[in-house]
Amino acid sequence: MYSILIVDDERIERRGIKFLLNQINIELEIYEASNGKEALEFLQKNKVDILFTDIKMPFMDGIQLINEVKKNNIENKIVIFSGYEEFEYAKFATKMGVLNYILKPVNPSEFEETITKIINDIDKEKKETKIKNMNLDFMKEHILYSLVNGADYNDIANKTKEIIDLDFLKSYNRLFLIESNNDFFGDGKIDFKNFIHKNLDYEFQYLNLNLRQSLLIFIDNKEDDETLKHIGHIIHNIVYDEYKVNFYITVGQELKDITDISESFNKMELTMERKFYYTDTYVFLDSEDIENDTNLSNDSIIKSIKKDIKLKEIDSLKKDFNTLCNKFKKEDNVPQVYLKFTFSEILKELYKNMTDMKESDFKNDLARLYKAADFTNVINVINEYIDMLNKSDSNDTTVVHKEIESVKKFILENYEKDLSVDILASNVCLAPSYLSYVFKKETGQNISKYIKACRMNKAKDLLENSYEKIVNISYAVGYRNVSYFCQSFREYFGISPQKYRNEGESLDED
Repeated sequence: MYSILIVDDERIERRGIKFLLNQINIELEIYEASNGKEALEFLQKNKVDILFTDIKMPFMDGIQLINEVKKNNIENKIVIFSGYEEFEYAKFATKMGVLNYILKPVNPSEFEETITKIINDIDKEKKETKIKNMNLDFMKEHILYSLVNGADYNDIANKTKEIIDLDFLKSYNRLFLIESNNDFFGDGKIDFKNFIHKNLDYEFQYLNLNLRQSLLIFIDNKEDDETLKHIGHIIHNIVYDEYKVNFYITVGQELKDITDISESFNKMELTMERKFYYTDTYVFLDSEDIENDTNLSNDSIIKSIKKDIKLKEIDSLKKDFNTLCNKFKKEDNVPQVYLKFTFSEILKELYKNMTDMKESDFKNDLARLYKAADFTNVINVINEYIDMLNKSDSNDTTVVHKEIESVKKFILENYEKDLSVDILASNVCLAPSYLSYVFKKETGQNISKYIKACRMNKAKDLLENSYEKIVNISYAVGYRNVSYFCQSFREYFGISPQKYRNEGESLDED
């Protein structure tokens, strides 16, 4: 709703203007003043969008009023209306920056056209002001970050319609998922965003997801899959030459619609699992036939293996185990966390049937299995146990739900510390890869995303309820790199920490 103050010493004139305003299909709060002095007092206490004033009035005329408004930095759109004999006054007002002038008697069509134009100007200026106050690049990143993480497009459109036009999303058509095996993207000494922009001759939006993952979202990229794969190798090589770090890259399928970006990203994460099978391959093409299926094992083979273990039928066990291994090799798109989980269950079954195996040794071997860099090492761990098969006391496993709740509690109580999957896994005596797998299965999000959400919400709380400096808040929620904290906050909430504190709340607050 917009507001307007009508200033005229003639009540009948004010009523006439009110009548015309009510004929326009615009919601307006209408206020009145009978002279410039009364109007100025009102404006000093109340903000209005439009000041509609006559020129000749007692106590303080329209020109004096406009001068006082300008002097006091009262921001609004000013319209003057007067008769022919006051035209010289109107000319003087235009020199003061008043661009809207209506002649008495008021022409209804001209009046409506003027008011409509002013309202449109107000809307435009408000949008421009908001965009200036919020860095457009960070706003785009926040929108993309939200979409990648499954936010509804229509919800975003409704929340941001007064701030930004979402048409820019239509040009995004390819995703590159870049993944590191360490916390590369949290290194404050590395400006990866600028580095990749300088070295890659394509138009794209860079989006950091967490300490180990980033996305390159290409704009109107028409290259075919093989060319894109070649681009992936270029990225890998220039990064390795500069930082001596091996990145893994998944090239996504072409996006038909921006609303598919979350589904495409999830599919690319699944494709990234293939690095487990191909230790010297760093670039993968997302393919349509890869399915998100965690039930790829053959139940009859697993049952037969467990039976072989209990009966100590070693020859049959080796045969059945080789059959299972060959099956996984053929289906090389199986998530490695699922594969390791399946093989860890076989390892546990072997351990339960051994008599001279220490629990500590078993845990070390279980950890060795989960840390295996490739499939061959996983197979070797099982084969070692097959050779040592003997009876032993059974080993109860921990209930998954209880483990996950324990991990979540630990994160909430220790978010200010350096948290890694390895640290969390050791806290509940699980292998890191298995913990990551069951955590996502149980909660619907990966551990990095959960940790980030906890830290961001705590940072928001500190900004709202404390006077701590931004740098102190950064450290308090677990970020040693303040610039990375500010970047993460902007991506998560769509506004910088300082602006959030100044404005009181994010425009996109959940």
